[in-house]
Amino acid sequence: MSVKKKLGLGVATAALGLSLIGGGTFAAFNDVKTVNNHFASGTLELDVKGGKNKPVNFDLANMKPGDSVERVFKLRNVGSLAIKEVLMNVRAEEFINGGNGSTLEEYLKQFEIQVFKVDQDHEGYNYGRDSILKSKNVTLYDLYTGDLKGKVKKEYLVGNRINLAPIGSKHTNQGLISESKNSVKIDISFKNDKSKNEAGEYDQNQFMNNSINFFFDLEATQWDGIKIKKDDANGEINNGKQVQENRLPRDNTSGSGEFNDNPVTD
Repeated sequence: MSVKKKLGLGVATAALGLSLIGGGTFAAFNDVKTVNNHFASGTLELDVKGGKNKPVNFDLANMKPGDSVERVFKLRNVGSLAIKEVLMNVRAEEFINGGNGSTLEEYLKQFEIQVFKVDQDHEGYNYGRDSILKSKNVTLYDLYTGDLKGKVKKEYLVGNRINLAPIGSKHTNQGLISESKNSVKIDISFKNDKSKNEAGEYDQNQFMNNSINFFFDLEATQWDGIKIKKDDANGEINNGKQVQENRLPRDNTSGSGEFNDNPVTD
C-alpha cells in the first residue's frame, strides 16, 4: 500500500472516531427507576372438629334396629379467605352383607336421618332450631344418591349436594367468613321395622351382620374474584369478610401494601 493511501486511511479512521464522540451516538446522561410490585395469595382452609372430648364421626358396631346416634361437628374457617359454600356429598364403600342376601342400597335405606341442623351456634346444642330437612323420610341412601329434591330445604341445596355454610339462611346470616364457625348436628337412627314375612321372621333379619363404610366429603369453595380498580388502594384484599358476589365489605383493600412507603425506587 502506498504512503498516500496509508495516510488517507488513517485520516478517515480519526474522522470516524471524532464523529462518534461529537455526534452523540452514546448518551452520557440517563435516569433509571424501578416500580416495585408484589402479589401474595390467600389461603382457603376448612377445619372440621368435634366438641371438646366428643367424637366427630359415626363409627359404631353391634347395632340393632331402634338404635340412634347423634354427632355434632364444627366447621371452622381457618384460612384468610371467606368460604362461600361447604358442599357435602356421601360416599359408601366396602359393604359386607353377612351372607343374608341384602344389598348396599337396601342397607343404607335402613338408616334414617332424624335431625340435620346447620347453625352458627358454635356449640350446636340449641335444639330448638329448625332442621334443614323438608321431609321426615330421609335416609343415608338419599344422601348417597344425591336424590334430595323435596327432602332438603332448597336454601341448603346446591345441585345434588347439601351446603353446610349457606349465606342468609335463618341461622347463618354471617356466612363462613375467616375465623368464623358453623356447627352441624346429625342424628341417625337404625329403622325399627316390625314387618314380617310369611314365615313369621322379621324382614330386617337380612341386615344382621351387615357393615358399610360411609364418608361425608366436604368441599369448601371460594367466592368469585373481585376486580380491584385503578382508584383502589394497595394492600390486603378484604376477601376474608366477603359474603356477596362481586362485593366486599367497606373498602376493597386494607390500604397498606408491601411497598407502601417506596412504590418507586431509583
